[in-house]
Amino acid sequence: MIGESGTPRARGASTLALVIMLSAALMPSVSAWAQVPAAPPVPAGERWSLARAVAAALEGSGDAQAAHARTVQARGSALGAWQGLLPTVSGNLAYTRNKQSSIFFEGGVPVPFVERQRIQGGGLTAETNLLSVPAWSEKRRQSLLRHGAEESEAEARNGVVYAVKQQYFTLVKAERLAEVSRESERLARDEESRAEALFEVGTVARGDVLKAKARRASTQLDRIRAVNQVEIQRSKLKQVIGLKPGTALYVETVLDENVVLPDSATAVSTALASRPELSRAGAAERAARAGLFGARARRLPQVIGSASYDRTKTRDELEGSSEVEFNSTAWFGQVRLSVPIFDGFALEGGMKSAKGALLEAESQRRQRELDVAVEVQQAWLSVREAVERIDVAKEGLASAEEDYSFSKGRYELGAGTILDLLNAEVSLAQAKQSYVEALADAHVAEAAMERAVGSRRY
Repeated sequence: MIGESGTPRARGASTLALVIMLSAALMPSVSAWAQVPAAPPVPAGERWSLARAVAAALEGSGDAQAAHARTVQARGSALGAWQGLLPTVSGNLAYTRNKQSSIFFEGGVPVPFVERQRIQGGGLTAETNLLSVPAWSEKRRQSLLRHGAEESEAEARNGVVYAVKQQYFTLVKAERLAEVSRESERLARDEESRAEALFEVGTVARGDVLKAKARRASTQLDRIRAVNQVEIQRSKLKQVIGLKPGTALYVETVLDENVVLPDSATAVSTALASRPELSRAGAAERAARAGLFGARARRLPQVIGSASYDRTKTRDELEGSSEVEFNSTAWFGQVRLSVPIFDGFALEGGMKSAKGALLEAESQRRQRELDVAVEVQQAWLSVREAVERIDVAKEGLASAEEDYSFSKGRYELGAGTILDLLNAEVSLAQAKQSYVEALADAHVAEAAMERAVGSRRY
């Protein structure tokens, strides 16, 4: 048999020589494994689970906090809308003290006198809308806006959870691909050591050693890029969670194959019924409708009632005379009927503005329903593709492992070439990468499907 360099391979090697050759080929591989940098050690109990990452993100995410702040504002506005329906009650207390010096003439003789007066009083005043349709409409509008803000917060929190899951599984994929690259480099170093040992006993040509060295250098570069990618994805996950750059973050690198493909039609109907974004759009539309009704109702008369109660105690004192004290109580009640006649087209302008807001809210709600249906369908297709990729990648990995074992045995027996062995090694590395990518992408697709449906709220 002629080798790639053109020199004939040794044909008369004895069985003992072959055993010595294989032993020499295997011994350097042990030291070659030690040359590949191992993954950094992880302190016990320091790995972050997905649930812990999600909880930390919901606690420290700026988007979630801003959405909650808007909900608090909307609740305050809804509470303040009761002002137009409930009575307003105010109280007052007053204390007055006067001192007045005067002179009057009695029989032509001036007589000075000093008058002192102290007045103490208090009262209550209450006023309410006895009949005000715009006030009721405004209260309903603010309540619907509060509900929309709560739904918007739920949508924002679901978005934060999806972002965390997406980046979490991206980091897990990078970690697993780094493991694959380290393993590929170990195999390449093992093949390089084996080729050098076979070349020393004259079984293979020099070209086999050079090809093995080139393959080892290629896997070494892949390992450097993969390890660097792990740190990049780790920093991105810290950013999504809201951790400081110097915080240690190690995730669990387990990727299971348990990804469920739901029914497409059921997923779409569930999303249309429970997606927070659609609920918010529906609340915004109903709030705009209530605003239009309130704008039109401003043409109606309003009945306003008011009542007041005052209690006053007055004490007068003349210098050299006795004190005079008297009390007074006053009750006051009023019912007013207010009818708008002309306000400079303010009512007409308000109705047109409210009508435009309603038309905009209706169009946004219809568009969001279409967007959500398409989003769910696309997410479902992504999950289906990911599930199918897992099965194909798993089958391809089994075939690649079998092909590598077969090519390795043929090469060690001298029946195969180094090129066949290296090709099988490359195919094995690619199959492992495809399998890891399929698993990680399936979990990301599952998270996207969960967010698109929106039935689960965090």
